[in-house]
Amino acid sequence: MTTLLLLLGCAALVLVAVYVPGYAVARLAGAHRLLSLAIAPAIASAIAGITAILAGAAGLNWSLLPYALGSLGAAGAAWGLRRAGLELHGTALQERVPLLSVIPFGRWWTLGAAAIAVVPVAVAAGSADRVLERWDALYHLSALQRIRETGNASSLVIGSVSNSTADPTMYPGGFHALASLIPAAPIPVVLNASVLVLALVPWVLGTAVLARAVWPRVRWASAAAAILAALAPASPLDLWAHLSPTPNLVGFSMMPGVLAAAVVLWRDVLRVVTVRMRRRAAHPELSAPLPLRRLLASLVMLATCGIGLALMHPNVAVMTLIILAVLTGATGMPMWRRRPALALAPVLALVPVAVLAWTPLAAMVVGYGGGLVISWWAALGEIGLGLLTVWPMTIGVAIAILWWPGLIRTAASAPHRWLALAWLVVAILYFDAAVDSSWNLSALFYRGQDRIALPVTTLSILLAVPGLQVLSRLVARPGVPVRRTVVLALTALAVAIAGTSIPIRYDDASKNLAWEYPGRGRFLQQDEVEAFARVAPEIRGTGTILASPFTGASHMYALEGLDVYFPVAGMSGRPLDRELLRAAPLAATDPASCTLLEDAGIGYIYQDRRLYAYSPTYDTLNTVQEDIGTVVFETDHSRLLKVDCSPGA
Repeated sequence: MTTLLLLLGCAALVLVAVYVPGYAVARLAGAHRLLSLAIAPAIASAIAGITAILAGAAGLNWSLLPYALGSLGAAGAAWGLRRAGLELHGTALQERVPLLSVIPFGRWWTLGAAAIAVVPVAVAAGSADRVLERWDALYHLSALQRIRETGNASSLVIGSVSNSTADPTMYPGGFHALASLIPAAPIPVVLNASVLVLALVPWVLGTAVLARAVWPRVRWASAAAAILAALAPASPLDLWAHLSPTPNLVGFSMMPGVLAAAVVLWRDVLRVVTVRMRRRAAHPELSAPLPLRRLLASLVMLATCGIGLALMHPNVAVMTLIILAVLTGATGMPMWRRRPALALAPVLALVPVAVLAWTPLAAMVVGYGGGLVISWWAALGEIGLGLLTVWPMTIGVAIAILWWPGLIRTAASAPHRWLALAWLVVAILYFDAAVDSSWNLSALFYRGQDRIALPVTTLSILLAVPGLQVLSRLVARPGVPVRRTVVLALTALAVAIAGTSIPIRYDDASKNLAWEYPGRGRFLQQDEVEAFARVAPEIRGTGTILASPFTGASHMYALEGLDVYFPVAGMSGRPLDRELLRAAPLAATDPASCTLLEDAGIGYIYQDRRLYAYSPTYDTLNTVQEDIGTVVFETDHSRLLKVDCSPGA
């Protein structure tokens, strides 16, 4: 119960830290309430990421204080720009229409959908401090511990956790800067609380506002979109338990809100341009310049949000820019002949994508070989049937039944054709990643369809709105009220389909959250965690643990604050690392080898026969004998040895 209350407290603190500054900055810039709520997380990411870099450069420890100062600076900048005339206009999203309660009990339906998504994962975890048995989760646990240890959350140095010399290395640190604002709480609780709220709240709320922006005349669109976003199998929360690429999934959770801003701001620009073109047609003697102040205000706001997404992870910003290029290109093209300047919008959106794809900046991801490769017909089946690779479920097919009519309908509608085109572009990227195509279109997304499944889901949910309209017309005739029994039957069917996902969600979450799961590797075993916790007070600060990063010892850096030589899997190796691994089995009989370990600060060697993954690099550690020193603890599959280089040891 104590850890659960701590989790809820940490989650509340993260929500406040994200939404209060972000919302305030957006409101000061002139955005209306719904839009401000939608883009608040991306703005907060920009504030945290930029302020963390500045604080690191100034030698100021990262905490709520520099974040508060950065937030005040951002608020002052927004107020100053508004005073200078760069104010957002026309961005009201029918504020008087409730976002969720248009449909009967809309808020309760949304909460129920969120419960279906969250509760099975929580039950599979069993406790608030349970650690995900995924490679990426280990990295982010260790990164948060490194920030707490050094006081530096700068994206320029946070990657230091991935090498044994702690050399500053770049890694997008927006998520880590926000999560590390939580003081004192255990790192696993901090990570779980931060991911829980940032993978769910911006995703559901942002998708609801995006649906309102795209379909402003459909009063129930936002409520339907929120419910579908919570239930969708390929959601940020499910991707977290499935693969745990945390900054990616949190960034994609924030993306719908940013797209909502882009839709309403771009629509406002086009509306103004259209009005002025009509006035000029009626009065040729009048000039009709583009509304530069509105353009600049919109550009500044979207750029700020884009920086926030990029600081979560650059490939989230890339996906957003691709969708923006389709939006501005498809909707602005009819005006290009009379307003050629509008053609710059899609070009400006694609320039950063091209720079990232065709320069050394992409070196970290373009060489990635991708994950599971499937056949082309299986890839088409995943896309067409809604069985996307994160957690395929029947409910995904049910949603596909809705968005397919919506796709056809929007493709035939000029104002909304951009949505069908955007879905097609993102679906092609998903297909490219799924088959590991030689075209390499998905290179900036690690050639993995897991991440691309999230924007596919976002666009599919939007398409489900016109799909629901088509369904409603099949059920109800114009002017004829729908029978109550029909409504109850359809509602019961929807609830039943949503309910079928509960056991699947629990089982899939258990694969990476339960202590044991047949056929799935584990970093941690319960007995070794208890053993490490028992001896941690006496060994903390007395030496570094040398162990394979695929053992539970790697987690002890974040869980117990112990010194671990390889705190994450896949570290950038160096010659000394290899020398230490070769010296370990010789140290008991070779004084020079033992001295090498001692000079490197190695105080303990951990051995484990139950590995998360096998790597021959660390095989030598399993040949170390007890005569290297003394046994600190031993389980039926592992043991921790204390290195003693004194004569006769």
